[in-house]
Amino acid sequence: MKISTNPVRGTVDYLPAEMDVRSYAEQIILQTYKQNGFLQIKTPILESLDLLTSGDSGDNQKLMFKTIKRGDKLDLTKPNLKESDIVEEGLRYDLTVPLVRFFLNNKEKLPVPFKAIQIDESFRAERPQRGRVRQFTQCDIDILGDSSPLCEVELLYSYMCAYARLGFKNVTIKVNDRRALNEIITSCGFDSSKVIEVCVSLDKLDKIGYEAVANELVSNGFEAGAVQKLMQAIEKIKTAKTNAESFEMLEKAGVSSAVVDSLKTIIDTASKFKTSETFKVVYDVTIIRGQGYYTGTVFEVYDEEFGRAIGGGGRYDKMIEKFAGVSIPAVGASIGLYSVVMLMVERKAKTLSKKLALVYDKNASFEDIMKAKIELMQKGYDVSTFAFPKNFNNFADKIKQNGYNQIVKIADTSKIIDL
Repeated sequence: MKISTNPVRGTVDYLPAEMDVRSYAEQIILQTYKQNGFLQIKTPILESLDLLTSGDSGDNQKLMFKTIKRGDKLDLTKPNLKESDIVEEGLRYDLTVPLVRFFLNNKEKLPVPFKAIQIDESFRAERPQRGRVRQFTQCDIDILGDSSPLCEVELLYSYMCAYARLGFKNVTIKVNDRRALNEIITSCGFDSSKVIEVCVSLDKLDKIGYEAVANELVSNGFEAGAVQKLMQAIEKIKTAKTNAESFEMLEKAGVSSAVVDSLKTIIDTASKFKTSETFKVVYDVTIIRGQGYYTGTVFEVYDEEFGRAIGGGGRYDKMIEKFAGVSIPAVGASIGLYSVVMLMVERKAKTLSKKLALVYDKNASFEDIMKAKIELMQKGYDVSTFAFPKNFNNFADKIKQNGYNQIVKIADTSKIIDL
């Protein structure tokens, strides 16, 4: 039987040229996060199902990959098997829930507030599409132990530094607050205990539109009049042309002054410290973030040309308390590396790569080849050696496609040719 060599659906093979961009992007993001005072950690890919199913993570939790029990723990002959009889652990679907476990497990060794960096892979069994895969790298920063809006400002500033350094020009950071949404939702007639469920549906507004979201809410058992009132309230606030006008509409909609003032502080302060004149920080009532664990500020980063989010995050003040009974505020932001790198590759972004092909002929000795290679490496090049090809033009095209920027022949290593 012939075995397919294609990657599993929703996963991707990365060729050397794209890996150059990925490595470059990761390096820039990591350097930017560290420069902003965050500390890098790493957590396991596998976590217990008890942990992963206790985070109010909305649809992401439903998309979790689960692992089957092994050895004597797995008994498929048992009658009336339940899922708990078969599965034991899960692959993390984001980096936030594992971070909370890490913090609680290591809090005696960590400063508070703890400012964490995680650049690592997560897994979700969602429908693959442009800019979205099942195995993906998240570039997260989080602040645990501080409730000040300054945390959000620091996260948004770190975002803007990273995107600017990666070459993104037209970036809009859209900010909302779950507390504002909660107050709008309950004022429209929904029970406060159902707010998270409503938010999970509202998070699909940009994907399926107002009518489909309204139909979903009604089909989930919510009263049609309340649904219609909520849709109208959101659509009205969405018509605001400036941040100031949005804040006025929120106040008229009954949102408390404390929540509006927090939004003003975060958006106005972050706007003053933009790292690019083309960047924007705006209020957007339709930024929901489907995860149920968000309790306050939520935000997403949009590349205007791409038209979809390439990063997002928010405040999740109740998650640690839910796990450990201790009230510790927390807020985080994530850059989606897959989408960022995809756009950088499409836009032919330049990296700092100095990959050089050293071409030698059949008469060259191994000693001469190695001397030339080492000499070029000492000058800062990443050097790979190749025997002189029969079809030089084809060879040059192929190595260029794989990230080589320059080529040099051993006969004259001072004459480096740009590809």
